[in-house]
Amino acid sequence: MSKKIFIVSGGTGGHIIPARCLGELLASQNHQVYFFGDVKLKNYIKNQDQFKSFIIQASQFKKTPSFLLKAIAKISFGTLQSLWYFLKYRPDYIFAFGGYASFPILLASVIVKCPIILHEQNAHLGKVNRLFAKYANKIATSFPQTTGFKENELSKIIFTGNPVRKEIIALNSTKYQIPHFKEELTDDTRDKIGYDVILTSDFYDVVKRKGQINILVIGGSGGAKIFSEILPKAFFNLKEEIKEQLYITQQCRAELVESTFATYKSFNLNAVVNGFFENMNELLENAHLVIARAGSSTIAECCIAKKPMILVPFELSADNHQQKNAQYLQENGSAIVFKEKDFSINHINNIINQLLTSPQTLEKMSNNCAKLAITNATYNIAKIIDCQ
Repeated sequence: MSKKIFIVSGGTGGHIIPARCLGELLASQNHQVYFFGDVKLKNYIKNQDQFKSFIIQASQFKKTPSFLLKAIAKISFGTLQSLWYFLKYRPDYIFAFGGYASFPILLASVIVKCPIILHEQNAHLGKVNRLFAKYANKIATSFPQTTGFKENELSKIIFTGNPVRKEIIALNSTKYQIPHFKEELTDDTRDKIGYDVILTSDFYDVVKRKGQINILVIGGSGGAKIFSEILPKAFFNLKEEIKEQLYITQQCRAELVESTFATYKSFNLNAVVNGFFENMNELLENAHLVIARAGSSTIAECCIAKKPMILVPFELSADNHQQKNAQYLQENGSAIVFKEKDFSINHINNIINQLLTSPQTLEKMSNNCAKLAITNATYNIAKIIDCQ
Protein backbone atom coordinates (compact mmCIF):
# COMPACT_ATOMS: atom_id res chain seq x y z
CA MET A 1 0.00 0.00 0.00
CA SER A 2 1.32 3.42 -0.97
CA LYS A 3 2.28 5.63 1.98
CA LYS A 4 3.20 9.27 2.39
CA ILE A 5 6.74 9.50 3.71
CA PHE A 6 8.86 12.44 4.81
CA ILE A 7 12.64 12.05 4.62
CA VAL A 8 14.86 14.64 6.30
CA SER A 9 18.63 14.86 6.28
CA GLY A 10 21.50 16.96 7.56
CA GLY A 11 23.49 19.05 5.13
CA THR A 12 26.61 16.94 4.48
CA GLY A 13 26.99 14.29 1.80
CA GLY A 14 27.33 11.69 4.54
CA HIS A 15 23.77 12.48 5.60
CA ILE A 16 22.16 13.35 2.28
CA ILE A 17 23.47 10.51 0.09
CA PRO A 18 22.07 7.67 2.26
CA ALA A 19 18.80 9.58 2.63
CA ARG A 20 18.56 10.05 -1.15
CA CYS A 21 19.17 6.34 -1.69
CA LEU A 22 16.17 5.59 0.51
CA GLY A 23 14.08 8.27 -1.19
CA GLU A 24 14.79 6.85 -4.63
CA LEU A 25 13.91 3.32 -3.53
CA LEU A 26 10.67 4.30 -1.77
CA ALA A 27 9.61 6.42 -4.75
CA SER A 28 10.24 3.46 -7.07
CA GLN A 29 7.94 1.42 -4.81
CA ASN A 30 5.16 3.97 -5.49
CA HIS A 31 5.30 5.64 -2.09
CA GLN A 32 4.78 9.41 -2.03
CA VAL A 33 8.13 10.78 -0.88
CA TYR A 34 8.88 14.33 0.30
CA PHE A 35 12.53 15.20 0.92
CA PHE A 36 13.58 17.93 3.37
CA GLY A 37 16.87 19.59 4.25
CA ASP A 38 18.63 22.92 4.65
CA VAL A 39 20.01 25.05 1.81
CA LYS A 40 22.82 22.56 1.13
CA LEU A 41 20.19 20.19 -0.20
CA LYS A 42 20.16 22.26 -3.41
CA ASN A 43 23.56 20.76 -4.32
CA TYR A 44 22.00 17.29 -4.48
CA ILE A 45 18.60 17.93 -6.08
CA LYS A 46 18.29 16.43 -9.57
CA ASN A 47 15.76 17.10 -12.30
CA GLN A 48 15.00 13.40 -12.64
CA ASP A 49 14.10 12.97 -8.96
CA GLN A 50 10.82 11.14 -8.43
CA PHE A 51 10.15 12.99 -5.18
CA LYS A 52 9.58 16.58 -4.16
CA SER A 53 12.29 18.46 -2.26
CA PHE A 54 11.84 21.29 0.23
CA ILE A 55 14.23 23.63 2.02
CA ILE A 56 13.65 24.08 5.76
CA GLN A 57 15.28 26.80 7.86
CA ALA A 58 17.74 25.30 10.36
CA SER A 59 20.91 26.22 12.20
CA GLN A 60 23.68 24.89 14.35
CA PHE A 61 24.01 26.12 17.92
CA LYS A 62 27.04 28.16 18.93
CA LYS A 63 27.75 29.77 22.27
CA THR A 64 28.07 33.38 21.10
CA PRO A 65 24.90 35.34 22.03
CA SER A 66 24.38 36.87 18.58
CA PHE A 67 24.70 33.51 16.82
CA LEU A 68 22.47 31.84 19.41
CA LEU A 69 19.67 34.33 18.83
CA LYS A 70 19.88 33.84 15.06
CA ALA A 71 19.87 30.06 15.53
CA ILE A 72 16.76 30.17 17.71
CA ALA A 73 15.00 32.36 15.16
CA LYS A 74 15.88 30.05 12.25
CA ILE A 75 14.92 26.88 14.11
CA SER A 76 11.62 28.42 15.25
CA PHE A 77 10.78 29.42 11.68
CA GLY A 78 11.88 25.99 10.42
CA THR A 79 9.60 24.30 12.94
CA LEU A 80 6.65 26.42 11.78
CA GLN A 81 7.49 25.54 8.17
CA SER A 82 7.58 21.87 9.12
CA LEU A 83 4.23 22.02 10.92
CA TRP A 84 2.68 23.54 7.80
CA TYR A 85 4.04 20.70 5.65
CA PHE A 86 2.74 18.13 8.14
CA LEU A 87 -0.73 19.67 7.98
CA LYS A 88 -0.61 19.91 4.19
CA TYR A 89 0.66 16.39 3.35
CA ARG A 90 -0.14 14.38 6.53
CA PRO A 91 2.68 11.81 6.21
CA ASP A 92 2.45 8.28 7.60
CA TYR A 93 6.13 8.19 8.64
CA ILE A 94 9.19 10.37 8.84
CA PHE A 95 12.66 8.94 8.20
CA ALA A 96 15.35 11.16 9.72
CA PHE A 97 19.06 10.79 8.94
CA GLY A 98 20.46 13.08 11.63
CA GLY A 99 22.32 16.36 11.43
CA TYR A 100 21.22 19.75 12.75
CA ALA A 101 19.05 20.37 9.65
CA SER A 102 16.73 17.56 10.76
CA PHE A 103 15.98 19.17 14.15
CA PRO A 104 13.03 21.47 13.18
CA ILE A 105 11.09 18.81 11.31
CA LEU A 106 11.72 16.21 14.01
CA LEU A 107 10.45 18.66 16.61
CA ALA A 108 7.35 19.20 14.50
CA SER A 109 6.86 15.44 14.13
CA VAL A 110 6.84 15.06 17.91
CA ILE A 111 4.22 17.82 18.18
CA VAL A 112 1.91 16.19 15.61
CA LYS A 113 2.79 12.66 16.83
CA CYS A 114 3.96 11.36 13.46
CA PRO A 115 5.82 8.02 13.74
CA ILE A 116 9.61 8.55 13.58
CA ILE A 117 12.25 6.20 12.18
CA LEU A 118 15.82 7.36 12.74
CA HIS A 119 18.91 6.28 10.86
CA GLU A 120 22.33 6.70 12.44
CA GLN A 121 25.27 6.59 10.01
CA ASN A 122 28.07 6.57 12.58
CA ALA A 123 29.31 4.24 15.29
CA HIS A 124 28.18 6.76 17.92
CA LEU A 125 24.69 8.25 18.04
CA GLY A 126 24.68 11.85 16.79
CA LYS A 127 23.40 14.75 18.88
CA VAL A 128 20.07 15.29 17.09
CA ASN A 129 19.33 11.58 16.86
CA ARG A 130 20.22 11.30 20.54
CA LEU A 131 17.67 13.99 21.39
CA PHE A 132 14.87 12.27 19.50
CA ALA A 133 15.76 8.61 20.14
CA LYS A 134 13.19 8.38 22.95
CA TYR A 135 10.43 9.47 20.53
CA ALA A 136 11.46 7.14 17.71
CA ASN A 137 9.58 3.98 16.82
CA LYS A 138 12.74 2.37 15.42
CA ILE A 139 16.40 3.36 15.06
CA ALA A 140 18.37 1.93 12.15
CA THR A 141 22.15 1.71 12.58
CA SER A 142 25.04 1.41 10.14
CA PHE A 143 27.38 -0.38 12.56
CA PRO A 144 26.53 -3.55 14.50
CA GLN A 145 27.74 -1.90 17.71
CA THR A 146 26.65 1.74 18.04
CA THR A 147 27.23 3.66 21.27
CA GLY A 148 25.31 6.56 22.80
CA PHE A 149 21.96 4.85 23.46
CA LYS A 150 20.11 4.80 26.75
CA GLU A 151 19.11 1.43 28.17
CA ASN A 152 15.41 1.84 27.33
CA GLU A 153 16.24 2.66 23.69
CA LEU A 154 18.15 -0.52 22.89
CA SER A 155 15.01 -2.47 21.95
CA LYS A 156 14.36 0.01 19.12
CA ILE A 157 17.65 -0.68 17.33
CA ILE A 158 17.72 -2.46 13.96
CA PHE A 159 21.12 -3.02 12.36
CA THR A 160 20.59 -2.20 8.68
CA GLY A 161 23.89 -0.90 7.33
CA ASN A 162 24.42 2.42 5.56
CA PRO A 163 22.77 2.99 2.15
CA VAL A 164 25.12 3.71 -0.75
CA ARG A 165 24.54 4.64 -4.38
CA LYS A 166 23.68 1.97 -6.96
CA GLU A 167 26.80 2.64 -9.01
CA ILE A 168 28.93 1.88 -5.93
CA ILE A 169 27.01 -1.29 -5.11
CA ALA A 170 27.79 -2.50 -8.63
CA LEU A 171 31.50 -2.49 -7.71
CA ASN A 172 30.95 -5.28 -5.18
CA SER A 173 31.12 -7.86 -7.96
CA THR A 174 34.54 -6.61 -9.14
CA LYS A 175 37.54 -8.65 -8.04
CA TYR A 176 40.25 -6.71 -6.22
CA GLN A 177 43.66 -7.00 -7.93
CA ILE A 178 46.94 -5.28 -7.14
CA PRO A 179 49.45 -5.06 -10.02
CA HIS A 180 52.99 -6.28 -9.65
CA PHE A 181 55.78 -3.77 -9.88
CA LYS A 182 57.74 -3.09 -13.04
CA GLU A 183 55.07 -4.26 -15.47
CA GLU A 184 55.59 -2.83 -18.93
CA LEU A 185 53.76 0.44 -19.57
CA THR A 186 51.57 0.77 -22.65
CA ASP A 187 52.55 3.09 -25.49
CA ASP A 188 49.78 5.62 -24.87
CA THR A 189 51.10 6.57 -21.44
CA ARG A 190 52.04 10.18 -20.79
CA ASP A 191 54.91 10.85 -18.44
CA LYS A 192 53.06 13.35 -16.31
CA ILE A 193 49.65 14.94 -16.02
CA GLY A 194 49.10 18.68 -16.02
CA TYR A 195 46.63 20.78 -14.10
CA ASP A 196 44.91 21.80 -17.34
CA VAL A 197 44.00 18.18 -18.01
CA ILE A 198 42.04 18.05 -14.76
CA LEU A 199 39.60 20.59 -16.09
CA THR A 200 38.73 18.48 -19.13
CA SER A 201 37.61 15.58 -16.91
CA ASP A 202 39.16 13.08 -19.32
CA PHE A 203 42.44 12.52 -17.56
CA TYR A 204 41.87 8.94 -16.50
CA ASP A 205 41.68 7.33 -19.93
CA VAL A 206 44.76 9.25 -20.98
CA VAL A 207 46.98 7.93 -18.24
CA LYS A 208 45.62 4.45 -17.62
CA ARG A 209 48.36 1.88 -18.03
CA LYS A 210 49.47 -1.62 -17.17
CA GLY A 211 51.06 -1.95 -13.77
CA GLN A 212 49.78 1.41 -12.60
CA ILE A 213 49.12 1.61 -8.86
CA ASN A 214 46.19 3.90 -8.17
CA ILE A 215 45.90 5.67 -4.83
CA LEU A 216 42.69 7.55 -4.16
CA VAL A 217 42.77 10.29 -1.52
CA ILE A 218 39.39 11.48 -0.23
CA GLY A 219 39.21 14.40 2.18
CA GLY A 220 35.50 14.32 2.96
CA SER A 221 32.97 16.97 1.98
CA GLY A 222 35.15 19.76 3.37
CA GLY A 223 38.48 18.39 2.17
CA ALA A 224 41.39 17.66 4.49
CA LYS A 225 44.21 20.17 4.78
CA ILE A 226 46.43 17.63 6.52
CA PHE A 227 46.42 15.43 3.40
CA SER A 228 47.65 18.29 1.23
CA GLU A 229 50.40 19.07 3.73
CA ILE A 230 51.67 15.53 4.39
CA LEU A 231 50.92 13.19 1.50
CA PRO A 232 52.91 14.74 -1.39
CA LYS A 233 56.07 14.63 0.74
CA ALA A 234 55.30 11.12 1.95
CA PHE A 235 54.84 9.87 -1.63
CA PHE A 236 58.04 11.62 -2.71
CA ASN A 237 60.00 9.63 -0.13
CA LEU A 238 58.73 6.25 -1.35
CA LYS A 239 61.04 3.76 -3.02
CA GLU A 240 61.82 4.71 -6.63
CA GLU A 241 60.33 1.52 -8.08
CA ILE A 242 57.04 2.35 -6.35
CA LYS A 243 56.99 6.01 -7.38
CA GLU A 244 57.43 5.09 -11.03
CA GLN A 245 54.11 3.26 -11.03
CA LEU A 246 52.13 5.51 -8.69
CA TYR A 247 49.10 7.41 -9.90
CA ILE A 248 47.48 9.62 -7.25
CA THR A 249 44.00 11.09 -7.44
CA GLN A 250 43.37 13.50 -4.58
CA GLN A 251 40.25 15.39 -3.56
CA CYS A 252 41.08 18.40 -1.42
CA ARG A 253 39.84 21.81 -0.37
CA ALA A 254 39.06 24.05 -3.32
CA GLU A 255 41.50 26.73 -2.19
CA LEU A 256 44.32 24.16 -1.98
CA VAL A 257 43.87 22.51 -5.39
CA GLU A 258 46.49 24.51 -7.27
CA SER A 259 49.10 24.53 -4.50
CA THR A 260 48.69 20.82 -3.82
CA PHE A 261 49.04 19.98 -7.49
CA ALA A 262 52.07 22.27 -7.78
CA THR A 263 53.74 20.30 -4.99
CA TYR A 264 53.10 16.99 -6.73
CA LYS A 265 54.42 18.43 -9.99
CA SER A 266 57.59 19.72 -8.34
CA PHE A 267 58.16 16.20 -6.95
CA ASN A 268 57.70 14.71 -10.45
CA LEU A 269 54.76 12.55 -9.28
CA ASN A 270 51.79 11.52 -11.41
CA ALA A 271 48.79 13.17 -9.75
CA VAL A 272 45.40 14.70 -10.39
CA VAL A 273 44.01 17.06 -7.77
CA ASN A 274 40.55 18.57 -7.63
CA GLY A 275 37.98 19.81 -5.12
CA PHE A 276 35.28 17.45 -6.39
CA PHE A 277 35.12 14.44 -8.71
CA GLU A 278 31.94 13.53 -10.59
CA ASN A 279 33.20 10.04 -11.46
CA MET A 280 33.89 8.78 -7.93
CA ASN A 281 32.56 5.31 -8.76
CA GLU A 282 35.15 4.95 -11.56
CA LEU A 283 37.95 6.24 -9.36
CA LEU A 284 36.95 3.88 -6.57
CA GLU A 285 36.68 0.95 -8.96
CA ASN A 286 40.27 1.46 -10.15
CA ALA A 287 41.79 2.31 -6.76
CA HIS A 288 44.22 -0.11 -5.14
CA LEU A 289 44.43 1.85 -1.88
CA VAL A 290 42.21 4.57 -0.41
CA ILE A 291 43.46 7.21 2.01
CA ALA A 292 40.56 9.02 3.66
CA ARG A 293 38.88 10.51 6.67
CA ALA A 294 36.56 8.12 8.48
CA GLY A 295 33.14 9.37 7.49
CA SER A 296 30.47 6.68 7.50
CA SER A 297 29.58 6.95 3.79
CA THR A 298 33.23 6.75 2.73
CA ILE A 299 33.69 3.66 4.87
CA ALA A 300 30.53 1.99 3.57
CA GLU A 301 31.46 2.66 -0.06
CA CYS A 302 35.02 1.40 0.34
CA CYS A 303 33.83 -1.79 2.05
CA ILE A 304 31.36 -2.50 -0.74
CA ALA A 305 34.05 -1.80 -3.36
CA LYS A 306 36.45 -4.00 -1.31
CA LYS A 307 39.18 -1.35 -1.14
CA PRO A 308 41.88 -1.39 1.57
CA MET A 309 41.97 1.84 3.54
CA ILE A 310 44.29 4.10 5.48
CA LEU A 311 42.02 6.21 7.67
CA VAL A 312 42.80 9.47 9.46
CA PRO A 313 39.71 10.36 11.54
CA PHE A 314 38.88 14.05 11.89
CA GLU A 315 39.85 14.72 15.49
CA LEU A 316 37.19 17.41 15.97
CA SER A 317 34.27 15.27 14.81
CA ALA A 318 31.32 15.35 17.22
CA ASP A 319 31.75 12.87 20.08
CA ASN A 320 34.86 11.63 18.25
CA HIS A 321 32.56 9.52 16.08
CA GLN A 322 35.04 9.22 13.19
CA GLN A 323 37.57 7.55 15.48
CA LYS A 324 34.90 5.06 16.52
CA ASN A 325 33.98 4.42 12.89
CA ALA A 326 37.62 3.80 12.00
CA GLN A 327 38.23 1.61 15.04
CA TYR A 328 35.55 -0.83 13.87
CA LEU A 329 37.34 -1.28 10.54
CA GLN A 330 40.74 -1.61 12.15
CA GLU A 331 39.48 -4.26 14.54
CA ASN A 332 38.17 -6.21 11.55
CA GLY A 333 41.39 -5.93 9.56
CA SER A 334 40.01 -3.67 6.82
CA ALA A 335 41.94 -0.48 7.50
CA ILE A 336 45.04 1.01 9.09
CA VAL A 337 44.13 3.95 11.31
CA PHE A 338 46.21 7.02 12.18
CA LYS A 339 45.35 9.65 14.73
CA GLU A 340 46.04 13.11 13.34
CA LYS A 341 48.92 13.67 15.77
CA ASP A 342 50.60 10.51 14.44
CA PHE A 343 50.05 11.30 10.76
CA SER A 344 53.63 12.29 9.99
CA ILE A 345 55.55 12.11 6.71
CA ASN A 346 57.83 9.32 7.90
CA HIS A 347 55.08 7.30 9.54
CA ILE A 348 52.71 7.29 6.58
CA ASN A 349 55.63 6.77 4.20
CA ASN A 350 56.65 3.60 6.03
CA ILE A 351 53.10 2.22 6.03
CA ILE A 352 52.56 2.89 2.31
CA ASN A 353 55.92 1.28 1.50
CA GLN A 354 54.94 -1.80 3.50
CA LEU A 355 51.52 -2.10 1.91
CA LEU A 356 52.55 -1.58 -1.69
CA THR A 357 55.38 -4.09 -1.44
CA SER A 358 53.07 -6.64 0.19
CA PRO A 359 50.20 -7.41 -2.23
CA GLN A 360 49.05 -10.25 0.03
CA THR A 361 48.41 -7.77 2.84
CA LEU A 362 46.30 -5.55 0.59
CA GLU A 363 44.38 -8.57 -0.70
CA LYS A 364 43.67 -9.72 2.85
CA MET A 365 42.42 -6.24 3.77
CA SER A 366 40.22 -6.29 0.67
CA ASN A 367 38.74 -9.64 1.69
CA ASN A 368 38.05 -8.29 5.16
CA CYS A 369 36.28 -5.27 3.63
CA ALA A 370 34.06 -7.63 1.66
CA LYS A 371 33.01 -9.35 4.89
CA LEU A 372 31.84 -6.01 6.33
CA ALA A 373 30.03 -4.83 3.20
CA ILE A 374 26.24 -4.52 3.36
CA THR A 375 24.86 -4.13 -0.14
CA ASN A 376 21.15 -4.22 0.78
CA ALA A 377 21.14 -1.51 3.47
CA THR A 378 18.61 0.67 1.62
CA TYR A 379 16.16 -2.23 1.38
CA ASN A 380 16.72 -3.07 5.04
CA ILE A 381 15.65 0.43 6.08
CA ALA A 382 12.69 0.53 3.68
CA LYS A 383 11.36 -2.74 5.12
CA ILE A 384 11.00 -1.16 8.56
CA ILE A 385 7.71 0.48 7.57
CA ASP A 386 6.29 -2.93 6.64
CA CYS A 387 6.91 -4.08 10.22
CA GLN A 388 5.16 -1.16 11.90
